[in-house]
Amino acid sequence: MANPDIVIVDDDPMVGELSRDLLTDAGYTVTLVQDSMQAIPTIKAEMPRLVVTDIMMPGITGMDICKAIKSDPALKHMKIIVVSGKSYQVEKQRAFQFGADFFLQKPYNVETFSSTVKSILDGGSADASPAPAAPVAPAIIHEGEAVQASDLDAGQIRVTVWGARGLPHVMPNSASRYGRQTSCVSVETKDHLFVMDAGTGIVELGKEIVARKRYYKDIWVCLTHFHLDHILGLGRFAPLYDANFSIHLIGANDPEKSLKEVAQSTFYSSFSLTKQPPKAKIDIYEILEDNYELFPGVKLSSMYANHPTSTMIYMLDMLGKRITYAPDSEIWGDATAFQDYDEKLGGFVRGSDLLMHDAVYTDKDYETRKHEGHSGLSVVVDFAAEKAQARDLVLFHAHADYSDEELDKMLADAKARAAAKGFALECHLPVEKQTFLLQGHT
Repeated sequence: MANPDIVIVDDDPMVGELSRDLLTDAGYTVTLVQDSMQAIPTIKAEMPRLVVTDIMMPGITGMDICKAIKSDPALKHMKIIVVSGKSYQVEKQRAFQFGADFFLQKPYNVETFSSTVKSILDGGSADASPAPAAPVAPAIIHEGEAVQASDLDAGQIRVTVWGARGLPHVMPNSASRYGRQTSCVSVETKDHLFVMDAGTGIVELGKEIVARKRYYKDIWVCLTHFHLDHILGLGRFAPLYDANFSIHLIGANDPEKSLKEVAQSTFYSSFSLTKQPPKAKIDIYEILEDNYELFPGVKLSSMYANHPTSTMIYMLDMLGKRITYAPDSEIWGDATAFQDYDEKLGGFVRGSDLLMHDAVYTDKDYETRKHEGHSGLSVVVDFAAEKAQARDLVLFHAHADYSDEELDKMLADAKARAAAKGFALECHLPVEKQTFLLQGHT
């Protein structure tokens, strides 16, 4: 049987060449890649059985390489060994979450290196197998309905839910402990403010920003799509009418309407809800499914969702935390022709510290509402734990017709399912203005 091909990705010439020589001497055919930007093209071209990669490299990191391999159906069968001097327990856990088969600390033992590789290639676990995918520490250090409005400490991230309900067919007369406002979530750090969607929840957020005279000069508003419940509040977002602010509007064009057309009809049409033009500076960013570095150390990634019209899922990577927002996304959860979506989404959101995902329906209601673009409760809980390997799941976009008692039961059912299956997953169903405070690093 032919020796397996191995690709080594390491920008350190000494370590990379040593690894190559040791494996070549052991009888393997090996390719060394020292430019991490060439790693994925080389891997796709050579289709090795094993990839050995460093973590910290200019260009893309070893974690990104793991994620790219395991999210590509043509590559995900490959074994991965992560070799790094960055041996913190949390980094080991992240490597396993992104699909690594083994974590080897630098400097490694040159006498056992080849045998470790052989064990992994032969399907063994070497001397230490990956720990189960479970959080090494709580992702959320504070959860409640209010957090002081004082400035955040460096490294802290505050996520606030301003609206999480669907838009009803008729306006309800009953009050709800969970609130009635439609989709809007703010993500704040000491230096930046991101707003996910502009449903009616954004109106109250805008009032607080202006009233508190927050220091955020630049506000990034990311629209997932143009269904009314996700843009209805945009024209009443108070910072738009204050010249001290700059609003960066992000979204994907739809064949029926572009992001620019949505902005124009919202701000300048005679049919819009606002009667005055904006005073803030407005920038339009029409994006595709891709990764965007907004600031050094702050990355926004986007993926098309399984939902009618051009709909985005957003993920923010910053301060060592991963926050994913997928308010309209149907996970199929069974073996169908659309199963690739579940796999692709799982690779995209894997390792999320906070996953906000569509969970519109109870399991009973989902049986009659399948394939309409929204998810059922149990399939989301299973997905979050098994494929996404998330730490905390926020059940989002609750059906507008559900009573508080029905929503209470949904949350209880989610927690019970996670406990019964032994998932290391915390489930939440947010009320308006509920905050999640995460401690990242500077």
